Amino acid sequence: MYHVQNSRITTVSAFKKELATMDVSEPVVVTQNGDPLYVVQDPVQFEMQQEQMALMRLLSFAEKDVAAGRTVSSTKLRKGLRRQADGVDDHE
Repeated sequence: MYHVQNSRITTVSAFKKELATMDVSEPVVVTQNGDPLYVVQDPVQFEMQQEQMALMRLLSFAEKDVAAGRTVSSTKLRKGLRRQADGVDDHE
């Protein structure tokens, strides 16, 4: 069965009855006939989860860049940024 860490499980009918007063500070798994149907969570927690997933995607891209050798030393990066700030074009 589907499991959300630190979650509460309730049925659709109980969810409907408790909707106005339900505490969703932790995810609530709503089931129908014993099978998970929805996961309800606080909007702030949802946003934090989305930001964490975006960060994980960025880290994954970074790991792939490192593995493929697409990296620049900090010295070279600073030189390039300094040149850009000074208006020097490397392609001239």
